[in-house]
Amino acid sequence: MDTPRRLLRLTSVIGLLALLQGCAMSWIRHAAPQDASTPEFTVVAGRMNYIVDGQLMAPYGSAPRWGAPNLIALRMEDGNPYVFPQVDEATGAFRLKVPPGAYVVSQIGPPIQPDRHTTWPRLVLCVPTTQGEVLNVGHLQLQGTRYRETYTLSTGSEQVSQGVRYRFAVVDEGGPGRRSLFREVPDLPIGQRLQERWQQDKAGLIRQVCG
Repeated sequence: MDTPRRLLRLTSVIGLLALLQGCAMSWIRHAAPQDASTPEFTVVAGRMNYIVDGQLMAPYGSAPRWGAPNLIALRMEDGNPYVFPQVDEATGAFRLKVPPGAYVVSQIGPPIQPDRHTTWPRLVLCVPTTQGEVLNVGHLQLQGTRYRETYTLSTGSEQVSQGVRYRFAVVDEGGPGRRSLFREVPDLPIGQRLQERWQQDKAGLIRQVCG
């Protein structure tokens, strides 16, 4: 992905966060092994990993290796952005205490490697209120395919565009029991359209996201 386009996408994310949020960014906290869900926080567990050209990129680390991904998501009930911590470097696992709600993911990627960020992937996470449980959200796979393409400018000069294109899949690893899963919503509004829909019909947007 070329730098100007990446900066434009990141700027659109930052701008929407500023417009929607009612307060500063909130940080999702790790859950201890003994923690279980309360009415205030639902404990969720799962994995999130890059799989590029069929290769699992974990274990993660600093450049030139792939950094461990985290994500930023907007909670539709209040419009506030939440930062989810980076996953475990060895396995991509996470165990978190998340306020219940309907979350729209605005960005995924290693914090220290902005060139590997994916913005507005049309992924949602629906976190119900529960008591005493740990909900498994499955294995979110960021399935990437490397590309290198040549294109011609209006001036006639040729340029090369290269990077990684992603699709997303969730593999259920939780066994029997109640779950809250990541899922794709192909017709979900993003960017400015998401802001407008949220302002016009918040309840309807939450129903579209999480049913």
